[in-house]
Amino acid sequence: MTQILINTFQIQGGYMRVKVNGNDYDIKIIGQNVIVNGKQITAEFDEDQITIEGKKFYLDYIEDSDPSLVIVNGMAYIVSKNSDLTISTKELRAPISGRIIEVLVKAGDDIIKGQQIVVLEAMKMQNHIYSPTTAKISELRVKEGQTVKTGEILATFQ
Repeated sequence: MTQILINTFQIQGGYMRVKVNGNDYDIKIIGQNVIVNGKQITAEFDEDQITIEGKKFYLDYIEDSDPSLVIVNGMAYIVSKNSDLTISTKELRAPISGRIIEVLVKAGDDIIKGQQIVVLEAMKMQNHIYSPTTAKISELRVKEGQTVKTGEILATFQ
């Protein structure tokens, strides 16, 4: 999983200031428009997805704590306000519950960030799940036809 570290978060008069992994962002949300560091972008917010400039991001939250597990388009991220947190990308989790219909790698394979690992079918849609890192697969915990739940570990990395 990739770590996202939120060092500061301030809200004043409709503006937000967020520091993520050392980068500062000034954010203002006005209806469907979002201004980030002075640049206006179009965004639509739904319960489990955000559309930014026409590109959809499907969201799922596994834990409501610090750190939290957030899944965006099948990629798992650790989100924390604690700067002392050191978590590396060691596992791939199911973004939604469903059935594994195709496994494209095996334990011991060297993979690259963004490489497709499995295909997960949920609600009659195929979801392609990609590697969040370049690594070696130490354990593949799923097989074709297996049912998985949201947040379940699909593979671990060395």
